[in-house]
Amino acid sequence: MRKIGDMTMSSTENNDYFSIGSMIRVEDCHKTSYKGTVRSFDINSRILSIEHPSPSVAQLSDIYMFNLDYVSDIEILEEKSGSDPIPYVDVTKITKRLNDQERERIQQKNYIGKGVTPEGQRLMNMISKTINDCTWHDFDIVVLGEVTIKPPYGPNNLECSEGSKALSHIKKIVEKHCSEEAKLKQQTKTHSS
Repeated sequence: MRKIGDMTMSSTENNDYFSIGSMIRVEDCHKTSYKGTVRSFDINSRILSIEHPSPSVAQLSDIYMFNLDYVSDIEILEEKSGSDPIPYVDVTKITKRLNDQERERIQQKNYIGKGVTPEGQRLMNMISKTINDCTWHDFDIVVLGEVTIKPPYGPNNLECSEGSKALSHIKKIVEKHCSEEAKLKQQTKTHSS
């Protein structure tokens, strides 16, 4: 065991100042102590991250990040010699994935109707699984900007712009949905009898 106070940090040292995989104890400026395995250390920003198995969820870990300017003490409990290679992180790929997830979240939010019937919402959910160009306009579902499905959302409640080729396809989806809804109601009646 050695204290960080015993170590001197010069600007010529490389990023191995804390060896990846070493077990350390960090005391922050509030005198709270954290124990874990070093996961990363950036000497330029003086940011250190450690990992500790989560006490509440098995197979998960808690990650703590520290700005060393706000750390009062670090003790190296077990030094890891010869660190494993750090895996490459493609930041561009991660950024793209996060942006895609945010767009998807916003799109999913558009699929939720306000004040619509549960049947209408279930139909929207079914349509949005295969056609992402569908939105609510008040209580109407507008698909591909061409077909409007009005309450009570049956096959006879479709309107479309002239010359729309999407009408027959959307009508099949609505018919299938109505058929599934009828089966569900029948099963519910059978089980409650």
